[in-house]
Amino acid sequence: MALAILHWGAADKNHYRFKIDIGTNTFYKFTIGQNTDVRGGIQWVANITRSTPFKAKKKTFFMGDTSEEIRLPKNYFNRTSCYIQLISAKDEKGKSLAVSDVVKIPFALKEINTTNFGISTIASIPMSQLTFNPSRSISKNQQELATQYSFEELIGNVARAVLPAAINLLTQPNGNASNPNTGSNTVQTTQQSTNIAGILSSLLRALLPSLTGVSTQQSIFHQDHHISNRFMNGQNNGPLSNAMVFGIDDALLATLAGPIIQQGLQLLPQLVNATQQHRLQVQQANNQLMSGLASEVQRRLMMQQLLQNQASTGQNPAQTIDPAVLAQLLAQLQNQPAAAPAPAPTPAVATAHSLLNTEAFTLSNNVLLTFENLEPQKYIGQDTLILQKSDRIIFKIKINTPTTPKSPLPKAIYTFSFKDTTTQKIYLIKTFKRKDVIANTISDFEFSKNELASIPLQNALDIFVEMRWLTKGQKEFKAVGSCHALFVGQYFFQDQGTTVSQEKELSDMKLYRSFWNKIWQSPVTGKKKFSWELEVDLKYTFSIAPDHTSNGLTDTKLSIEPKDKESLIDTTAGKMKAGIELSLSEINKLMDGWDGEKLLDEEKLNALKNLDFTRTNASELIHNIKLKGKSYEQGTIWVIPIFKLTELTLGKIESLNENGYASHITPVKIKFPLPISARILGLKSNNN
Repeated sequence: MALAILHWGAADKNHYRFKIDIGTNTFYKFTIGQNTDVRGGIQWVANITRSTPFKAKKKTFFMGDTSEEIRLPKNYFNRTSCYIQLISAKDEKGKSLAVSDVVKIPFALKEINTTNFGISTIASIPMSQLTFNPSRSISKNQQELATQYSFEELIGNVARAVLPAAINLLTQPNGNASNPNTGSNTVQTTQQSTNIAGILSSLLRALLPSLTGVSTQQSIFHQDHHISNRFMNGQNNGPLSNAMVFGIDDALLATLAGPIIQQGLQLLPQLVNATQQHRLQVQQANNQLMSGLASEVQRRLMMQQLLQNQASTGQNPAQTIDPAVLAQLLAQLQNQPAAAPAPAPTPAVATAHSLLNTEAFTLSNNVLLTFENLEPQKYIGQDTLILQKSDRIIFKIKINTPTTPKSPLPKAIYTFSFKDTTTQKIYLIKTFKRKDVIANTISDFEFSKNELASIPLQNALDIFVEMRWLTKGQKEFKAVGSCHALFVGQYFFQDQGTTVSQEKELSDMKLYRSFWNKIWQSPVTGKKKFSWELEVDLKYTFSIAPDHTSNGLTDTKLSIEPKDKESLIDTTAGKMKAGIELSLSEINKLMDGWDGEKLLDEEKLNALKNLDFTRTNASELIHNIKLKGKSYEQGTIWVIPIFKLTELTLGKIESLNENGYASHITPVKIKFPLPISARILGLKSNNN
């Protein structure tokens, strides 16, 4: 059968290597050109710059294998003439022609000397006198990868979405039903329908950004309030301008879902408090679970060690126990923390149990806590409180209740917790005790610079405030509020734009050695094997390390199929995993490779040391790799990242208000290299 199959294989010192298969045809030639076109449904090389004469193949037909390795000089190609096509025929006159697919040669690798894995002196990114730190080795489980929305982030979005509606329902005046005015019932019904539709809309908008794989209209989340509705004409909404939620009229949605939701509106404040309480206690519950598991495992290991010690003496552990060993075991057990007592039976009410306090409390159904007078700024599309570690920061907390009691609360305890949104780690807990607390008023709570020293910069936080108080019947109630915040320096990351430059390859191995990752090397085959083959599915991960000054290379992991011991070919087939953890400071050094660009200063670079930014730009590639070689040849697989400049928006803090909040933010546009693809190199060297 006549064939024309062409594959680019590797590069050596002076040649590119190709694998060809022309089947039963006996002659072949190559055409090299600057681009391609389609004629008669077949892709051809166009603007031909070189065409080789027909040449007879050397390899004879053997056991069904008609493939052959061909070398072409590198000087046949340049940056424009990089397209090649194989043509085969029965004879030199071109009888029974067959043509291959067009293959594009990676010309950026032309200067790589791979005969003995030598070093190139020409880089695709020209650099000034900058040096890169040697790479470090990391394990696969240490690499920071992209993560999906967690359940805690999901319910956090729900809590922030329904909080305004809950406060509105909690504080709106009652008594409309008893109004003798017949029109008041209509007004109340309309207002109720509006509230229900508003709650539904808020819930759906909070949930949808957290769900992956859902196609949504962008206009739902990004609305331009400056564009007027051409159907309204400055008057009340007409039939063509009714508000819609996913294409459903708000009024119709409220009518259909209203009877179901109305039953739960009275529990909405308690739902908000329960949601905040769950988010606050997630890490505490995890810590308690892990400490309990570790304690139990340690006890079992100690008992096993005791039995092993007794067995090693040749004594029956059931009959004779060494008193010294037993005394040591008892002393170690006494140093262990005491097991928590069994919980007392809970009353038949909706209660929760604090992990910090053994006393039961009831989440309030008519008290909501809110942070007042905030000046949120845009941070990755979310309204976030931007803070600096100034001399003092004041949080203003309001107690929202339906009515103001005649007498104030004798005393209340406020507890503030600063919790990492991503890792759930709590950095700071501070308690305030207040007396004569009046409802529907704002109280100030001050934090000094020294108290906030333990909180890291550029990490998204949830700041919780927890209020506990006793009623006259000595029953403890609790309400919990929260706000989304970020402590920053002079700059902070706001948004990521599009790429604004051409691709840049790090082709100089000597200069960019810390970016080159050798993920595989051919095995030593021995005398019984004539050649080796590699065919694996590679999964390669890219991540960004904000706090390291050098790149990290992950160890290659292989899951291979059993090898045939009787075969003359040492075959490695299966799956491969590897990756690289790119240092922000090392990536910053690449800025010098683009004309007119300079390295970011330390303050701007620190703004990118942000978990949301680094995790957003984590990525991976999956590619099938094939490489063959003779037993006397050494083969390696290298992976090198390819970068583009990406436009980023930083926020520069110009001033703070009297509470320590960022009040005046100036957007600053910068460019920064980010990996967008990778070059996978299969290289071989002759040792014969």
